[in-house]
Amino acid sequence: MVNGALSKFRILDLSDYIGGPFCAKLFGDYGADVIKVEPPGVGDVARTVGPFFKDDPHPEKSLLFFYLNCNKRSVTLNLESSAGRKLLLKLVKGADALIEAFPPGYLDSIGLGYESLEEVNPRLVVTSISPFGQTGPYSRYKGSHLIYEGMGGIMYTSGAYDREPLAHGHPQSYYIGGITAAYATSAALYARNRSGKGQHIDVSLAEVAAAHHTGPTNRFAYTGTIERRAPKHEPGSPKSGPHMEGIVPVKDGYVGATFQRGAATRASLSDYLKLLGADKQADPSFVTPSFQGAIPQHIDDLVLSVLKEWKKLDYFNTVAAGSWVAAMLQTSEDLVNSRQLHHRGFYADVEHPVMGKVRIPGEVYRMPACPYKLRSPAPLLGQHNTEVYCGELGYSSEEIVLLRQQGAI
Repeated sequence: MVNGALSKFRILDLSDYIGGPFCAKLFGDYGADVIKVEPPGVGDVARTVGPFFKDDPHPEKSLLFFYLNCNKRSVTLNLESSAGRKLLLKLVKGADALIEAFPPGYLDSIGLGYESLEEVNPRLVVTSISPFGQTGPYSRYKGSHLIYEGMGGIMYTSGAYDREPLAHGHPQSYYIGGITAAYATSAALYARNRSGKGQHIDVSLAEVAAAHHTGPTNRFAYTGTIERRAPKHEPGSPKSGPHMEGIVPVKDGYVGATFQRGAATRASLSDYLKLLGADKQADPSFVTPSFQGAIPQHIDDLVLSVLKEWKKLDYFNTVAAGSWVAAMLQTSEDLVNSRQLHHRGFYADVEHPVMGKVRIPGEVYRMPACPYKLRSPAPLLGQHNTEVYCGELGYSSEEIVLLRQQGAI
C-alpha cells in the first residue's frame, strides 16, 4: 500500500472555524496524523455553523465542520486547566507541527507560548494564524472575512463603479490563508529536517488577502492611479472595453464573454460573430479583419442580444472548443453535476456515524506516487480521547475519568 506524502508527520490542530482547520486538513488528506484538539463540551466553533445536514442544527451535522475535518482524530482538552496544559505538552513532545489561531498573546498568557513549547520539543514547528499577525499596531484587533477583503483592497475593486464596494460571497480569505499556512508549515518542516530545529510561523489573514491583490497596487505604485470598480472605463484599465466583454446574461444564467484567443491575443470581430451565428446580421462595412478600437453601440447591442439566446453550457463548449477564451458562471448545482469534475474524481463519498453518506470535494491535485486518500470522516467531539490519551500517552482509564471530572478533558 502506498503511503501518503505526509504520512511521517503528526500535526496538532488547535485552531477552529476555517483557516487553521483547512491548513491541517491539507496535511491529513495526504497521510499526516492530525489530532484535532477541541474544548470540552463545545468543540470547534465550526460545529455550530451551517449549513447543517438536513437542516438539523446538531453539533455533529455541520457540513462546514465535516468538510474541514475529515482525516483527523478529535480529542477534548481544556487549556485553561493546569492538567489540560500538561496533557498538551505531552502531545507536543511527539508532534511535528502545531497549528493555532488564538488571539496573539493568549498562549503566552497561559504558559504555552512558542518559547515554552520549544523547550519541550525544539523540533516543533508552530504556525500561528491571526487577523493581522503577531506584531504591529493592529495585532490585537479582531478580524473577519469582510475585514480581510476590505483591508486587503479586494473590496474596493469589486462591484459596480456607481455602487458601494462588494465582498465576495465565499469567505475565500480563510481558505487562501489556510493554503498559505500549509505551504509555510511544509517549508518549515523541510527546513527542520535539514537543520534539526523548528520555528514559529506568523500568518496574517489580512496580509494574505493583500498579497492576492497585486495588480491594482502595482498599478498605483507605477502610475499613481487608483483602480476603480467596473464598469467605469479608463485608459489603461483592464476594465475598459465594450459592454459585451465581461459577465453578460444568457438564456439560463451568465457567461464570461471576450474577444480573446489566448492569453494576450485579440481576435477578429467577424470571426466572433460568425461563431455566434450573427455574422449576417452585422454591418459588413464595420466587420474588419481584426478587432481594433471601440465597438460601436449597435454592434455591442447586437452581440448582447445574440448571447441572450444561448445557453451557458452550449456557449462555453462552442467557444472554448474553438480556442477562444470563455467561461460560464456555474451555480452550486452546476458544480455538483459537472462532467469535468466527475471525470477527474473531484468528489468523494464518505460515511459518517451520525449523518450517513455525505459527498464532499475530495482530491484537489494529483500526486500518483503518494495519492490523496479519504481515510476517515470528520470525528465526533472527543471521539479519540481513549485512543490517544490511554493508547498513546499511557493514561489509565481511571485517570481519564479523573481528568474528565476535573474538567481537563
